[in-house]
Amino acid sequence: MVAWRPNLFIKMVAILLSLIAATLLFYGLSYRKDVGVITSQIKTTDLNHLQFLTQQMDNNINQLAGSMYALQRDPTIRDYEQITQLGHLIDPAQTIMTVLEKLSLQTSSSTWENRIVLYKPFSGETLGSDSSLSFDVSVLEKPLPAGWEYISEARTGTEAGFRLLLSDPAQETSTPGEAKLLMSMYFPVSNIERMFEAFQSQNKGDTFLFHPSLGVILSRKTDRDMAERITGALKFAAGQSSSDIFNLEEGSFLVSSVPSSAINWKVVHYSPLKQILQPIRSSRYFFLTGSAVLLVMSLIFSLQLYRQVQRPVSLLLRSLNRMKEGRWSTRIYTKTNPEFTMLNREFNDMAEKIQLLIEQVYLEQLRAKDAHLKQLQSQINPHFLYNCLFFIKSKAAIGDTDSVEAMALNLGEYYRYITRVDHSLTTLQDELKLLENYLKIQNLRKQRIRYDMDIQGELLDLQIPRLLIQPLVENSIIHGIERKIGQGFIRITARRIREVIQITVEDNGAGMTAEAIAALQERISETAREDGGCGLWNIQQRLKSYYGEASGLQIAPSPEGGLTTTLRMEKKEEPYAPNSAG
Repeated sequence: MVAWRPNLFIKMVAILLSLIAATLLFYGLSYRKDVGVITSQIKTTDLNHLQFLTQQMDNNINQLAGSMYALQRDPTIRDYEQITQLGHLIDPAQTIMTVLEKLSLQTSSSTWENRIVLYKPFSGETLGSDSSLSFDVSVLEKPLPAGWEYISEARTGTEAGFRLLLSDPAQETSTPGEAKLLMSMYFPVSNIERMFEAFQSQNKGDTFLFHPSLGVILSRKTDRDMAERITGALKFAAGQSSSDIFNLEEGSFLVSSVPSSAINWKVVHYSPLKQILQPIRSSRYFFLTGSAVLLVMSLIFSLQLYRQVQRPVSLLLRSLNRMKEGRWSTRIYTKTNPEFTMLNREFNDMAEKIQLLIEQVYLEQLRAKDAHLKQLQSQINPHFLYNCLFFIKSKAAIGDTDSVEAMALNLGEYYRYITRVDHSLTTLQDELKLLENYLKIQNLRKQRIRYDMDIQGELLDLQIPRLLIQPLVENSIIHGIERKIGQGFIRITARRIREVIQITVEDNGAGMTAEAIAALQERISETAREDGGCGLWNIQQRLKSYYGEASGLQIAPSPEGGLTTTLRMEKKEEPYAPNSAG
C-alpha cells in the first residue's frame, strides 16, 4: 500500500491558494481602478448638476435685478420722482396709482417672492408693492452696497434675505441721503431653499449656500452641524468651482461647490460617498462570497483528485525511479481504480521484458560503446604534428636550439598524453597540463597568443573524457585568432552549477555571424554524418555518449569579439569507464 504523502496535497492546495490570491489581487486592482473612474465621473456629474442649479438661481436673481433697473428708467417712476415740480402738468394721484400698479405687477410677474420699495430721502415719502412695507432709513448713513446685500434675520425682524439698493441719480450711491429717489428690492432666502429642496429630491445629500464671512444658508432638512464641518474643510476660492472628496469622522463625502455670480456666495452640495458607491461595493461582496465558495469546492476537488490520481501516479513514478536506478525486479501489485490498475499491469510486463533484455545485451553494448569512443578519439587531426616537425626543422637550420628544445619537450609531453589508450577518462588537471603544452607549442610557432585559466579548485580531480577541451582551443586558434590581426587571447574557465559542470573556452578571434553560429550548432547536433564526423561534432557525440542527451556543446558570441564555446556536462552519475589496453 502506498504511504500517504501530505506534502503533495499541500503543494496542490498552495497552487490553488496562489491562483485565488492572484485572482483576488487582480480583482482588487481592477476594483480600485473602477472605483477611481466611477468616482471621477460622479464628481464631474455632480459638479455639472450643481452648476446647472447655480445657473438657474443666478438667472432668477438677475431677472429680479433686471426688473429693478428697468423700473429705474421707467417714465412713470421718473414722473413720480419729480411729482412736486410737475404737479401742474400731471395728475399726482393718478401717477402714484400707476406707480403702485407697476410695482405690484413687477412683483407678481416673478416666480420668486419679492418686495419693492421706493423712498424719497427729502420728503420721507414711501411707496411699496405692499402697503405694509417700509424703507430701512439706516441705509442713508453709509454708501449703498454694490449688488445684492445679505440681510440677516436679526436685521429684517422676519426672514433673512437679499436686498438690492439703487439710487437716482445713479452717481449718488456714495451719499444716498442726497439722492432724489432710492429703490429697494428684497427677496427672502426661502426662494433659494425651495430650489435646493427640489434639487435634493432628485440627488443624494444636502445643498446650502456658504460665504466665508457670513456663514451658511440652509434648507429646512439640512444638518447644520454637518454643513459647518463641511465648510470648515472647504477652501473658499472666489470664482472657482471644485469637486473633491473629504474624509470626516462619519466617513468620506463628495463635496462640490460652485460660486454664484449674482450674489457672491457659493452653492455647496455634499453627499456620502459610501451611499453613491453602494452598488459597486455590493458586487464586490458577491464576488468575494463566490470566491470563498469556489475555494472550498476547489479544496474538496483537489483532495479527491489527489486520492484518485496523484497517489497512483506517485506510485508509478517511484517504481520508474527504481527501474532507473537499476532495480529491474521492481513490480507494482497495488490495486487502485481500473485505469491505473491497467497501467500497473502494463508496467509490470514492461519491467519484466526490460530485465530480460538488459541481462542479454548490457555487457555487449558497453563493449561496443567503448570501441566507438576510442574510434572518435583516434580522429585527432595529424596535421598538427607535421607543422611542429617543420618548425623544429626550420629552427634547427638557423641554430635556434632553445626553440628546438622547447618545441621537442612540449611536443613529446603532448603526444605522450594523447597516445595513452589504457583508459578513456582522465582528470581535469591532466587535461589542463595538456592544454599548457599545446598553447606553448602554438606560442613558439606564432608568438602572439595570450591565455588565462580560471578553474574551481574542487574540479581539478574531476574525471572527464580525454582530449575533450584541446580540440576547442585548437578550433579557437585556427578559425578565430589566425584570421584576425593582432594579439590573440584565450580564456578557459570551469564551474560547477549544482549538478551541471560547465567548461568554457572563450577567444577574441574573428568570430561568426548569428546565422553562421546557428548553422554550426545545427551541424554538430546531427545524430549521424556520412563523412564520419570530426572536430566539434566528435566532441558533441562523446559528451552525449558519456553524460546523456542533456549534455553537449553550446556556441555563442564572445564579449571579446570572438566565440564562446561551452562544454555542458550534466554529471548526475559517474560515466562508465572501461579499462582496455589499446
